[in-house]
Amino acid sequence: MKSDETGKENKKTATEAAYAYLASRMRTTEEVRKYLEGKEYPESEITETLNDLIGMRYLDDYLYALRYYEYNREKKRGAMRAERELLEKGIDKETVRNAREDFLYEQKVDEFEDALEIARKEVFTAPDMFGDPLSGGKVIAKPYDDRLAAKIARKLEGKGFSKGDIFRVLDSIRRECGENSAE
Repeated sequence: MKSDETGKENKKTATEAAYAYLASRMRTTEEVRKYLEGKEYPESEITETLNDLIGMRYLDDYLYALRYYEYNREKKRGAMRAERELLEKGIDKETVRNAREDFLYEQKVDEFEDALEIARKEVFTAPDMFGDPLSGGKVIAKPYDDRLAAKIARKLEGKGFSKGDIFRVLDSIRRECGENSAE
């Protein structure tokens, strides 16, 4: 950067700094605000910059939240985890809730089925490709006990699934394991 006669550095405007910050990925309004505050721009310039960026749709917390829910689902996580992380990123509760409801509805997401799929991978093992003679080509189920149930519950809770879905999954898995052991 160039220096003027007083030794001060010529600095980018808040808008230029925000554009540079947004160039690599989407950000929330609060992330950009904190970034600009860290660069010690005056509050009036920060507010004006944020309003301009929102008006031009460079900042859109609702769209950010929708994309975050999509990313979260690709990672096999529940919406509750995404909701918590979005709130931590400074998006207001109503925007987060609206984006969650819209995402789940538009994508026809059934979080119970997602959680059940994860749980089944913990319990059921397909026979290996070399044809384990003990399995007879059938799916092998781990014995279902309190320890396995707790492991599944912890995993699903960590991934952000609701307690209601977790209880339903555990009940489903318990019944499936009971059916497999009866054969």
